[in-house]
Amino acid sequence: MKHLLFILLTLFAFNVSSSAKAFDLIVTPSHDEEEVKTPPPADKPLLDKKLLVVVSSGEIEKAGMGLTLGLSAAKKGAKVSFVLGAKALSFAKEQGKQHTFLAKGMTPRAILQEAQKHHATIMICGMCAKALDLGEKDFIEGTKIVTSKTIFKTMYEEGMKTLSF
Repeated sequence: MKHLLFILLTLFAFNVSSSAKAFDLIVTPSHDEEEVKTPPPADKPLLDKKLLVVVSSGEIEKAGMGLTLGLSAAKKGAKVSFVLGAKALSFAKEQGKQHTFLAKGMTPRAILQEAQKHHATIMICGMCAKALDLGEKDFIEGTKIVTSKTIFKTMYEEGMKTLSF
């Protein structure tokens, strides 16, 4: 009702050209209104989503769930970033025996490498790597040792959801 009253008052107060401009201001959607978006393809339902999976646990049952959820999201099109710290660093190491996460039938290393094939990024906590005297050469190809600044920048990206294991 307020909009109609405004339009009528505008018609009386200004010429038709000014009224048309005022009318456009009223009926043009604001920036707050949701835009109509085309849905993502059926095979990539998470295409416009972002997920950060922080894994610090060295327990295969706990960490395996986080790694598997990240892999699943990456396969569905989400932009997935993993941060590995503390005892979870061993999951991204190039060498060393790993137990199989039974629910997925894969080792953590294999899960991370598969996620990379779907454009997931793997970040290693720089403080943790330094404490264990590990460098990028010790980890699977494509991993990056990062500072807290990089982790926070990723964590606070618009639309980013975070899981921690």
